[in-house]
Amino acid sequence: MANQNQRALPPDLARVRERLAAWRQTKQPGARIPAPLWKMAVRLAGKYGVTRTARSLKLDVTVHQNQSLRWD
Repeated sequence: MANQNQRALPPDLARVRERLAAWRQTKQPGARIPAPLWKMAVRLAGKYGVTRTARSLKLDVTVHQNQSLRWD
């Protein structure tokens, strides 16, 4: 039986996770996540919850919550 971490991600979460992974591979040290990627993450957090979204996208929950408050 698969545990919660091994379940397949919904397609929209998986796509944004892939985009973030690609960005992380090419970013400069200390670079901020681009606004379009943050906006996608915020939308997904509204749909799936902050904790699930942050874990799936490998984001810091506190930073994610602070950023989403500025865009609501």
